[in-house]
Amino acid sequence: MQSGAGRWRRRVLLAVLGLSVLGGLGVAGFAQYQGSRRALHARAGRFVDAELTPAGADAISTYWTVRLQGSNGLAPTALIRVPRTGTPPYPTGVLMGGLNRGRRVVNVHGLEEIAQGAILLSLDYPLKHGPRGSGGQIVATAARLRSAGLDTIAGILLALDYLESRGDVDRHRLFLVGASLGAPAVTIAGAVDERPAAVIALYGGGQVGSLVAGTLQHRDHRHVYPRWQAVALGHALAWWLTPLDPVRYAGRIAPRPYLMVNGDDDTLIPSGNVKAVFAAAHEPKTLVWVAGEHIEPDEGLLIGRLAGQVSDWLVARDLLPRSGPASSF
Repeated sequence: MQSGAGRWRRRVLLAVLGLSVLGGLGVAGFAQYQGSRRALHARAGRFVDAELTPAGADAISTYWTVRLQGSNGLAPTALIRVPRTGTPPYPTGVLMGGLNRGRRVVNVHGLEEIAQGAILLSLDYPLKHGPRGSGGQIVATAARLRSAGLDTIAGILLALDYLESRGDVDRHRLFLVGASLGAPAVTIAGAVDERPAAVIALYGGGQVGSLVAGTLQHRDHRHVYPRWQAVALGHALAWWLTPLDPVRYAGRIAPRPYLMVNGDDDTLIPSGNVKAVFAAAHEPKTLVWVAGEHIEPDEGLLIGRLAGQVSDWLVARDLLPRSGPASSF
């Protein structure tokens, strides 16, 4: 027979567990709301202003640094390139690259084929690097990662508002292109905003928990974790990043076309994570496998080859002017 003190401790424990479950459900419910179309557009706010600073020119484009301002305080920095030839309004793409490259992805060698007929804009990420250090340090940055992820999506929405305000942008030929970390960002943004006529994800995948776990075990990571630690940390971070998983969103892009291009030997984004997103998407959708490892912005030949494929795909859908033979897609 339990003593009075024992029964009291049991009741307290059950109460704490119950409150923990309710608290967890409350957090999960709030997380779902934060990832909703309504909440992401509210986070972006209304487009208020854009401060443009000249950033040079080349044979194809003129560049400006753009500081956007939203009504709710969001103020992302972008780099925009505008064709020096042709007649506006131009097709226009928002590009999101890897974390380190940020807005500079807009002038990566190989994008010339697209840039000669389209305006391109790229955004900086709210954070300059991903999770680093020990497990405790990684978990401690989880809340910041979550906020930065939401701000990244909201920044793309604000960029679309800005682009629509420009007289040289063709509103009916907007498209999103994301590579690496940018792939899930444009997938989510394209799912919660109908303005982009097409969404293109290069070297991206879904199922965030296993992706993060794989990254923490990858040979190129600063600190390689044992499998059990990587799996635990990966799924803990995935919980914090809920619901920012492209698997949850890809199906909402249809009936607009969705293109995925991935490496068949990519150790950072395994084929299972790629197929999970593709399975979640609805037609019209295309998945193209190319030879090689994970894309890096400094691999000029690979970027050039992918840019050519992307250009062909956009031309075939009348989202870029045709300047060569018909598309292979």
